[in-house]
Amino acid sequence: MLSASEVIPWVLFVLLCLVFLAGCGFFVLYFLARKAFHIIFDRPQPLPAYDRSPTEINQDTIYGRGQNWFYSNRLDFEDVKMTSYDGLSLAAYYLPAKEADTKRLVILIHGWKDVPANMAAFAQMYLEKMDCHILIVHMRTHGMSEGRYIGYGLSESQDILMWTALMEERLPGPLNTIYHGFSMGAATALIAAGSRRLPRSVVGLIADSPYDSFENLVGHLIRKRYRFAPRIFLRLISHFSTMYIGYTMRQISPAALAKQIEVPVLLIHGTADTFIPPHMSEVIYNRLQSPKRIFLVQDAEHVMSYDIAPSSYSAEVDQFLQYCGIV
Repeated sequence: MLSASEVIPWVLFVLLCLVFLAGCGFFVLYFLARKAFHIIFDRPQPLPAYDRSPTEINQDTIYGRGQNWFYSNRLDFEDVKMTSYDGLSLAAYYLPAKEADTKRLVILIHGWKDVPANMAAFAQMYLEKMDCHILIVHMRTHGMSEGRYIGYGLSESQDILMWTALMEERLPGPLNTIYHGFSMGAATALIAAGSRRLPRSVVGLIADSPYDSFENLVGHLIRKRYRFAPRIFLRLISHFSTMYIGYTMRQISPAALAKQIEVPVLLIHGTADTFIPPHMSEVIYNRLQSPKRIFLVQDAEHVMSYDIAPSSYSAEVDQFLQYCGIV
């Protein structure tokens, strides 16, 4: 039988090995979290030298056909610039209404890794319904807008509020403004509306396929790919987001701000969406206290509701505009 003097060194050795292995494991996790942060938050594409149309446009979807319409009528759109609250040069496409004194303004907000021209299908939809001004923003770190890190709706919501203020100064008022965004753009619109700084001109918003919180979304996507998503890993990614962009993933939460939204909200989500599950829209819907409606499109994948069911989608927008007193 081993004596205490013989056992203790072995116990210490085992403990040191466990501490060493735990340290190595944490170092690997730390490295992977840093890599994940850059994959998630870095600008998707370099800032182009100038804005130009793609050489080919896939017109198999309604968004592709809308993009083709946009570039066919590109000269009708004015390029607008604005400086963000943190000094970035931001860009947008502006299409004035046919009647200069029109009071209706629609601000279209695209999603992650998307291009503003993909929102042109919605511009067509609104122009068929009414005479209105259209503003299609280039989200920060996308298109012709500057920026290194994506804010997934928190920084972008402040940009949208500033775009709204700019248009209020530029156009004859009082305006009736609608926000319409999908995916990250939908989350952006919701966060802007819940900020308690929403301009009076905004009378309603349409959020197509939003996430309830960005931390939940990242956890969902990691679990979907790797079958697990350790909480410590998400916290490490948030550590880097705090370090580089000034806030955690948990702070990017449309659901947390939903109770503060005072304008009517139309939520739209595809039931076959595996990227952002439809239950995330339902979480937001349940927390909203303003007039609200949720429209679930059967068999529609992520942000494909308008493509799958254009007539039903358009009819929902019609009813919403009527409720908001726009048409």
